[in-house]
Amino acid sequence: MGDVHGHGQQTYLSLDDHRIVASALLGDGSRRLDDRVAVPSTIFLTPPLSSVGLTVREAREAGHAVRTVSAKVAGVKAMPRPKTLGDPRGIISIVVDAETDLILGARLFHVDSQEVINLIALAMRMGATASMLRDGIWTHPSSTEALNEVLGQLS
Repeated sequence: MGDVHGHGQQTYLSLDDHRIVASALLGDGSRRLDDRVAVPSTIFLTPPLSSVGLTVREAREAGHAVRTVSAKVAGVKAMPRPKTLGDPRGIISIVVDAETDLILGARLFHVDSQEVINLIALAMRMGATASMLRDGIWTHPSSTEALNEVLGQLS
C-alpha cells in the first residue's frame, strides 16, 4: 500500500501507511501523513550511513541560526563500541537550532548508526534538546555514548 502514494518506498514507511489507513477506516482517523516528521533513514553499507532531518544548508535556507558539530568516530573517546568491533571508521554530524537547542538534523556514518539515528529522530519528534541528549545516560559500551562527547562540542 505504501509504495503507491508517491513518497519513500521503505518498509517502515509502508508499515506506517498501514497504520494511517487503518486509523482512517477502523479507528478515529488520528493518524495522518502530515504527522510524519523526523523520519530516519539508513543505507546499510559497512558501516551504515544514517540520516534524519535537515542538512546545515537546508537549515540555514529555512531561516534557522544553526550550531553544528562534526566528529570523526576514531577520535571520539566516549564511543567504545566501534573500536571494540574493530571498525572505528566514520563521522558524526549534527545540526542544532542555535536559539532553541532543538536538533534539526543529523548524518551518521558509523557502526550502529541505524540505532543511534532512531534515538535522535525520537528526540526531534518529542522536542528533546541537544543538551538533553548530551547529558543523557547511555549503556556502555555503545555507540550512543558518543552523544555525550560530540554534543558537548557544538559550535
